[in-house]
Amino acid sequence: MSRSSEVHGNDGPPRFSVGLSALAAVVVLVLVGPFPAALGVGLLGTLSGAVGVARDSGWLRTLGAAGLFGGVLLAGTAGRSPPWLLAATVPAVLSWVTARHACRLGRQVGRDAPTLRVELVHAVSTLAILVGGGGVGYLTYRSAVTSTSPLAVGLLLLAAVAFTIALR
Repeated sequence: MSRSSEVHGNDGPPRFSVGLSALAAVVVLVLVGPFPAALGVGLLGTLSGAVGVARDSGWLRTLGAAGLFGGVLLAGTAGRSPPWLLAATVPAVLSWVTARHACRLGRQVGRDAPTLRVELVHAVSTLAILVGGGGVGYLTYRSAVTSTSPLAVGLLLLAAVAFTIALR
């Protein structure tokens, strides 16, 4: 036990947000599961993200999110459609954003503080932004492209990156 947890007794991220982040990572792993290389990258990302949450390390959490996103990209190159890529990116980004928020809450108020309402508002608003952004990306894809092309995939991935930056 670290010295700070001996003093405060409740240091660490709130369990709800940690669980939601883990659940989102598992959704990504299930989605990329049929593709062994993508699953491997996703598993490494999940492990890195989990260690990042446990140690409150921003770069490990970001590396974990990059691993999840990399798994989605690898699955996408194995024949998944651009809309699938966009949909599979949502839980990857949700996992990262929720883990980041959980660590911030843990530093500010501790694990045992009554934060469920704040966590729920954050989770719902993040999911609404991601789904809304994904919807805009999908509509753009459907209106601009009649067949799957590298340009369409690139535009969808650019939209996912833009929404990730907006959530930050």
